Amino acid sequence: MITAIIFGFAIFCGWLVFDVTKQKKLTLENVVSSLVVGVIGALGWWILDLIF
Repeated sequence: MITAIIFGFAIFCGWLVFDVTKQKKLTLENVVSSLVVGVIGALGWWILDLIF
């Protein structure tokens, strides 16, 4: 479970950096979309951890 949280946080940070460098500014929309992607990634990682 802790690896899924770390993975989700890493995806959140990476996605946020990618969006900020692409749009040249930090907006609430960027943060929320990065958070959604991070949560989806963490859930996917957690499900894969349960299966394997």
